[in-house]
Amino acid sequence: MENRSSERLTLLDQLEFRRKLSMQLPGTPLRVVYGASGMHVSAVLVDTPSVIIEHGLYWGTVKSREEGMYLCAILNTPALTEVVRPLMSYGKDERHVDKAVWQLPIPEFDPANPGHQRLAELGAAEAARIAALELDETKNFVKLRQVVRSVIATSPDAEELDDLVRLLLE
Repeated sequence: MENRSSERLTLLDQLEFRRKLSMQLPGTPLRVVYGASGMHVSAVLVDTPSVIIEHGLYWGTVKSREEGMYLCAILNTPALTEVVRPLMSYGKDERHVDKAVWQLPIPEFDPANPGHQRLAELGAAEAARIAALELDETKNFVKLRQVVRSVIATSPDAEELDDLVRLLLE
């Protein structure tokens, strides 16, 4: 208290401002998390309930690991970026993909749909490839995301994944 220059908000009050902390706790077992800005979506499935999501990220709960992998597969593909680009605001470059991505006709995951199941399988394979990477943590997040996007774009499943996402979004 003695080092504070203002009596406005305590640290806990700041963390809890507009319920941004308590809304996340207790965490749900499975959440798809993606970046709030940029021109490429970077999505991941978080399966640790105690993880608190930073303010520059969005998250949504999913019912199953398969549904999470399905969404991550769709969100991380270069095909999605191409389809969503015309919907994004434009400044120096396209940006704010978070506002545009949910304008696309992404169907709700149906575990009985073979195409949805295949996307979930491919999403899990991509997640395993990315998890196996030895990333240089001294690089900034922009460079790290470029590495991850490159792995996705050049993976053995890249063409099939892009084709499935294009068909899904038609």
